[in-house]
Amino acid sequence: MEMCSNLFYRKKSIIIAVLFSFSSVVFLQAETFRVHKTNLLAVKVNETADEIEAGINDAIAIELPEDMTFVQGIELAIQVPQIVASWHDSVAWSFYNEITPSPSEKIIDYKGTRLGGVGRTFNSLSLNIQVPLKANNSIKKTPYSQYVEDIPEAVNNRLFFRLQIAMKGMPEEIDSAMFKIKATPILINKGCLVLKTEPPNDKEAEPYTVFIDENLVDSSNKKLMLDAGVHNISIVSDFYRNELRTVTIEQAKTTSLNIKFRDIAPTVIITAPSNSVIYFDDKEIENTKQQFAVQQGEHKVRFVIGDYEIVKNITAVNGRSYTVDINIDAAVSESD
Repeated sequence: MEMCSNLFYRKKSIIIAVLFSFSSVVFLQAETFRVHKTNLLAVKVNETADEIEAGINDAIAIELPEDMTFVQGIELAIQVPQIVASWHDSVAWSFYNEITPSPSEKIIDYKGTRLGGVGRTFNSLSLNIQVPLKANNSIKKTPYSQYVEDIPEAVNNRLFFRLQIAMKGMPEEIDSAMFKIKATPILINKGCLVLKTEPPNDKEAEPYTVFIDENLVDSSNKKLMLDAGVHNISIVSDFYRNELRTVTIEQAKTTSLNIKFRDIAPTVIITAPSNSVIYFDDKEIENTKQQFAVQQGEHKVRFVIGDYEIVKNITAVNGRSYTVDINIDAAVSESD
């Protein structure tokens, strides 16, 4: 019975220790600390990544892009010095929240709360860290990267990243070891379509409806986020002619589509030999070969060439264009 009791208390003490250990990770307290140096590393979209060198006990202020439209996270690519790689788990890295003062190259004394736990360097010459910046992201975890489960908060658009010694008894050479660090954005697989429309002949704008890949979208939204790839744009209206366009959206880039609406009134183009006299609805017109608008309904086109007369009727419908073309041909017959 006594053995059972001792076993119970031993199990209970283990459970309490585990719970305390877990709570110490989740409910971390703010700490005050000093770094050797604060390095500034900018994250650039659609540009070559900068590279900096940082030592152990340095901090890195990671400056995020001003436009975060397409950015869902960042990836740190770190070249680990040989001396550090030969000592497994010798260096720890971590992000901090609630960092004060605002991270700057001129500051070495900070106060902040460590985000979650800490990561470690392995016996490898490279270390990749994936850092999500949005809760709903499509970042794919890989066995080649360490993934930060919690989202770090930015102070003045900067994240705070810190390197620290994690073991005792290491050689002095480690103190002077330098890490090469790059930061690249992890982009969503989308681009932005900026739709610009203009009514015909400087008239006031009339309502229209936009479909993208046959799906209705809000026509008042002039900036539309679309998956990267080819999309079909259809614009329909009771006041303008229908417009069809095909656009290619590139990842993390903005594509502009400018559409000048055409009047819905039917149009007619008439072509005929230069010596023709042309009547449209019994009114003589010049053979200008220029498009002109007409009323919807029945119309008559009459051509007079010398002693010959040809008449054609048109039923004009809104949104349609018509071409009336007279061709003079010669027939050849052969007989014995």
